[in-house]
Amino acid sequence: MADESLLEQRLIEAVTLGEPLNLAGDSPVDADSMKAWDARRTVRARVLRDIVRGVLAPQPDSHRLRLHGVRIDGRLDLENLTSDLELELTNCYLPDGLLLRDATLFGLTLDRCLIGQPPGSDDTPVDAERLAARLLRLRRATVRAHNADGAVNLCDAHITGEFSGVGAHLENRSGPALNADRLRVGGEMILTGGFVALGAGDSGAVRLTEAHIGGQLIGNGAHLENTSGPALTADGLTVDQDLFLEDGFEAAGAGDAVLVLADVRVGGRLQLDLSDVNRARSGDPGPVDLDGLTYTGIPDVRPDWESLLHDRTSTYAAQPYQQLARAYRAAGDDRRCRRVLIAQRDDRVHRRQIGRWERTWNRLTKLTLGYGYQPWRALLGLLLVVAVSVAVSWFAGRHGGLAHAATVSRPAQPCTGSELVGVGLDLGTPLLKTAARESCVPTTTGAGPWLTVGGWFLQVLAWAFAALFVAGFTGAVRKVQS
Repeated sequence: MADESLLEQRLIEAVTLGEPLNLAGDSPVDADSMKAWDARRTVRARVLRDIVRGVLAPQPDSHRLRLHGVRIDGRLDLENLTSDLELELTNCYLPDGLLLRDATLFGLTLDRCLIGQPPGSDDTPVDAERLAARLLRLRRATVRAHNADGAVNLCDAHITGEFSGVGAHLENRSGPALNADRLRVGGEMILTGGFVALGAGDSGAVRLTEAHIGGQLIGNGAHLENTSGPALTADGLTVDQDLFLEDGFEAAGAGDAVLVLADVRVGGRLQLDLSDVNRARSGDPGPVDLDGLTYTGIPDVRPDWESLLHDRTSTYAAQPYQQLARAYRAAGDDRRCRRVLIAQRDDRVHRRQIGRWERTWNRLTKLTLGYGYQPWRALLGLLLVVAVSVAVSWFAGRHGGLAHAATVSRPAQPCTGSELVGVGLDLGTPLLKTAARESCVPTTTGAGPWLTVGGWFLQVLAWAFAALFVAGFTGAVRKVQS
């Protein structure tokens, strides 16, 4: 071990004995103090690589490399290595980052570490593309970058157990903070405890496109921000259990949407609090894309789910409304189901997804039928026409507009009250005819001519409301508008 420094020899002995090497003690460690560490707190990256390879510590007692309060000189390159050693770095400073591409490790923990990118380099600070590990923890770690691939790159990585980003601070001035497209996690993915991701560009601050989380995805209290693109891009994400983004969750971004949750599949509960999801620039469309999002049960969403779909989605899409309606129908809440479907039609008309004449027809059927989901509206309209017809008939009869026709032997006689009601029912009720109109007819003077014209109008209205009621009751209107 002549080529290793005394500190590095201590590390090799500690790994062999299954003990941690702790240079930090109980004293607090911050970024400024880490950057001031000199050779007395420095271990070369190549020595760590040789330990992981089993060259310098071929028979470690606990199969763990635990290093606390150390500066790592050079880029820690574990690319393509396969090891059953668990690597645990706490309060360590890695100014040149880690290369874990195509590595297979038992586990990796970066707890309260400061990880950077070499000056003038395009290297990703934590490049773990296609990493295979049982667990991955970035606890309160700080990672800063300025490259297009991400501060942390986990594309196509496979974590069979848990992935924890509790309290991590990931920042990238030129690309994603966390790039995890097609990441597979067998257990939970936890981005809580003040997790922060600050990214740039139109690909998103956090990317989980086509990722698969076998357990829960928990982002409660996380802060995602991107001034030039989405805060979260998760097209095609699959979460086998629950998805939680609440309890202080914040996101700000620009572009077509701040949160892109299109075609996300959630096998369990969906709980979202999107009250603090905002546009970086005013005047942009709504901040959320939910088209294709599926889940089980009734989601717990704030603000109100229907208001969210109508007011805060980037574009109109029928699927989120239909998904929510199915959830209410499955729960036996037909009233809420109908309300959601009516809200869907309102949104479609509001965002001008249809032509002018079709919008006019939709507004008419909304007023009279609730788009076919509330046919009782047409029935109420028909009853109103009947009431108006009876009132008009009564008024006309009392002012000389209705009377028994005069004969040679008898002058015209006023109609009785029951006959006036019968005439009104004849005018306002389709298919219902009484004998009143045969004996009690409009006169040619007074209110008679007005009653004749008004009667035609009332009959047309009565037939229209009757037809609308039948169309709504049978679902014909819903089929035409779907």
